Amino acid sequence: MGALTTIVADSVITLSEDEIIRRVVQGLAEAAPPFPAGPGGDCAHLPNQSSQGFRVSTIDAVILGQHFDVACEGYQAGVKLVNRNLSDLAAAGATPSDGLLSIAMGGDIAIDWLESFAHGVGRAAQKVRLNIVGGDVARGPKGSFIATLALQGFAHRILTRRTAQNQDMLFVTGKLGGSRYGYHLHFQPRLSEGIWLSAQSEVTSCTDLSDGLAKDLPNLLGSKLDFHLNPAVLPISEAAVALSKADGVPPLEHALFDGEDYELLWTVRADRADFIAEQFRRLFPLTPLTCLGPIQHGTGKLISQADGQKIPMQAFSHFA
Repeated sequence: MGALTTIVADSVITLSEDEIIRRVVQGLAEAAPPFPAGPGGDCAHLPNQSSQGFRVSTIDAVILGQHFDVACEGYQAGVKLVNRNLSDLAAAGATPSDGLLSIAMGGDIAIDWLESFAHGVGRAAQKVRLNIVGGDVARGPKGSFIATLALQGFAHRILTRRTAQNQDMLFVTGKLGGSRYGYHLHFQPRLSEGIWLSAQSEVTSCTDLSDGLAKDLPNLLGSKLDFHLNPAVLPISEAAVALSKADGVPPLEHALFDGEDYELLWTVRADRADFIAEQFRRLFPLTPLTCLGPIQHGTGKLISQADGQKIPMQAFSHFA
């Protein structure tokens, strides 16, 4: 689990592309099936899947300096790459199937850090029976590391955004804010919860919280629904409170804007909300669940119930 960069003699610049791929595949271990179903050709040849349900695709990346820093172990960065993609599948209620891994990195990246990264990807994938079936390796600028994962999954019913109805009840899992205190590297995607939610016909929409509630909620609701937030019911994390003491920013703002919570935000028919919530808590007793209240006709605005003022909908931006 050594340092991210090293002297030339111990860095990936000394390896051929084939050797890099071999080491990555070796690190993936049992997550990578044998060719032709796994890495080894221009394309992976997979058996035909059942025509029932839907094939779900997602893609996301981790970037050095943005999603993790040089102090982060390769293993944990690899786990984060898989889990942030699984969080997207969770929001769709999908079961993961296969994925493609692409890495672009500078020639000074340490070999042992890369191997640790691949091991993290492999272990996180194995936990959910996800197969990494191929990908690409490319050389990037010195000191850079970008890994991208494209995932496929299957769902019998698609959960998506902008399908909620007036008076549906809004729920959120977990607690929000303060992710920079380490949660962004150690979260568990709500995969089982999402799969269960997709099987409940009363659940009308779902998204995961990657960019912050203030940005992801409007994306969930669309342009014809509003939500009046009661700050008193928002599940604010202890990390957000601790961060507030350190930087002077109110905990509510951290809960709204920090991002990388990777919780599920979802809506359910009002007449079935209590029943669905009761069943959820029975099946997932370790997953906190909070009812935030009803949504209503409007113009796509997130409004603070406390003072009636609109909460700005600018949360995390990749190009801020």
